[in-house]
Amino acid sequence: MTGAAEALARCSELDRYSSQPTVLERVHLSAEHALANATVARWMERAGLRTWTDAAGNICGRREGREPGLPALLLGSHLDTVPDAGSYDGMLGVVMAVAVAERLGDRVDSLPFALEVIGFSDEEGTRFGTALLGSCAVAGTWDDDWWDLRDRDGITLHRAFGDFGLDPARVGDAARAPSELVGYLEAHIEQGPYLEAEGRALGYVTSIAGARPRRRAPHTRRARSARG
Repeated sequence: MTGAAEALARCSELDRYSSQPTVLERVHLSAEHALANATVARWMERAGLRTWTDAAGNICGRREGREPGLPALLLGSHLDTVPDAGSYDGMLGVVMAVAVAERLGDRVDSLPFALEVIGFSDEEGTRFGTALLGSCAVAGTWDDDWWDLRDRDGITLHRAFGDFGLDPARVGDAARAPSELVGYLEAHIEQGPYLEAEGRALGYVTSIAGARPRRRAPHTRRARSARG
C-alpha cells in the first residue's frame, strides 16, 4: 500500500470511532476520543516515536534529533469532529504527520531538531461550545473559567477531565514554551472551491481566518462550587 493510500485507509479506520451509528461524531474527552488516541499512538510507535497523552488529552509523539532535548518541529492537527463530519477534516493532518515520521525514519536521528506529532483533543468545540481547547492548553492560554462549561448532558469540563483520567489541576503541564519548538506545520483539507476549480491537488496557505475560543464575561461566571 502506498503512503497516500495508507493515510486514507487510516482516516477510514478512525471513522469507526463515532458516537453516532450512521454519521461521524467524535467529541472531546469521549470514549471515542480515547479509542482514536490509542489508535494514533500505535501508529506513532510504529513510526519510531515515543508517545504520551498530555495533560489536556492531546496525543503526542516524539523522536529525538542528533542529540536529546533539542527543540522540536511539531506536525499535526485535530482528532475531534463536528456532528456528521467528513473523514478528513483534522484527521488527515494527523495521519499525514505520522506518515512523515515513517518516511523520514532514522534520518530524524541526524536532524538539528526533534520531530514531534500531535493529535489535538479539541478544535471544533462540539461538546462544550468553546473551540480550540487542546491547542489553547499547548499554547499556555488556558482559561480556568472553562472548567464550568457543560455539555448537553450537563457534564462539566472539569468532570470530563477526571472521567478521561486527567487531572484538571495539571492542565498547565500541557503548555509548551516557544523555546521548545522550532515551528508548527499542519496539512488540512481545503474547505473551499479553489483547488478543485484550478485542477490542483495541493496548495499552500497565504492567509487564514483565525478562530478564538469563547470566553465568558465576568458576570456570567459560575461559582467553583457548581462543578460537577
